[in-house]
Amino acid sequence: MERNWSKFGYFSVALLWGASYAFQKPLVEEIGAINFTFWNFLISALIFLVAALWRRQNILYRLREGIILGVFLSGIEIFQTVGLKFSTAAGTAFLSNLGMLLIPYLGWIIFKHRVAREDNAALIIAIAGMYLFVGGLSGFGFGEFNLLLSALFMAFYFLYLERFDGENNAHILTLCVQQFFVISIASLLSGLLIGASFAVPSHDLFALAWMTFAFATLPYAVIQWASKYADEMIAALYDGVVEPLVGGVVAWAVFFEPTTAIKVFGGLLMVFAFGLSAVFSNRHFLTRG
Repeated sequence: MERNWSKFGYFSVALLWGASYAFQKPLVEEIGAINFTFWNFLISALIFLVAALWRRQNILYRLREGIILGVFLSGIEIFQTVGLKFSTAAGTAFLSNLGMLLIPYLGWIIFKHRVAREDNAALIIAIAGMYLFVGGLSGFGFGEFNLLLSALFMAFYFLYLERFDGENNAHILTLCVQQFFVISIASLLSGLLIGASFAVPSHDLFALAWMTFAFATLPYAVIQWASKYADEMIAALYDGVVEPLVGGVVAWAVFFEPTTAIKVFGGLLMVFAFGLSAVFSNRHFLTRG
């Protein structure tokens, strides 16, 4: 029963994260990507900190691993949000997941892991789909470049996460606290470096609050529970197939982002590649890219 509920949990998270890009884009454009990321994860970190202290967990447990993972997750989130600001919501949903296809190659470079033929096929199909989706080389702008950087950080994140002994996932709550505070600190330092403002207009406070809860705090809370009964392939399929499909549908059908038949076909090719990679992968995909 718990395993079935965990599948439903991952499916719900994929729905939320897929829809999140279109909902967040107007707010990100108004208050800034770094500002949005800072408050999004600072608020979530404080909520998870209260939960961890309530459950009397040691928030300093394996702090070094938490910081390293937090740095990689910072790269995912910061570059993804910057990409969202300068690209499209649909593009963010599709391009952000390319990172999972890079994991085998980083594993080969760093740990001499074998790269399977299915991994090569998935990457080739995804590159072809991406080419069609963005409209060729001329379609790669500043936003798309940031999304590819986010995907690269995603590959490093999951590769390192494989080396993190979850001890039956007993310390995932602590890991969330550590990572989220690292993201908020990284966002703060990045914002100070580029002179970004961290002010949020009063009329945007409610939107920031509900989006933080719906698209960050709640999904990670669900994953914190569902990962105890996780099915790696199911989690990867939801993350790589359901999330981009929902992101595309919400962006195009609900928020009326412009698209073309070729762009849709390119997105479907990418989703097929993500699904192929998930089916033939034995790696863990227990948190967002």
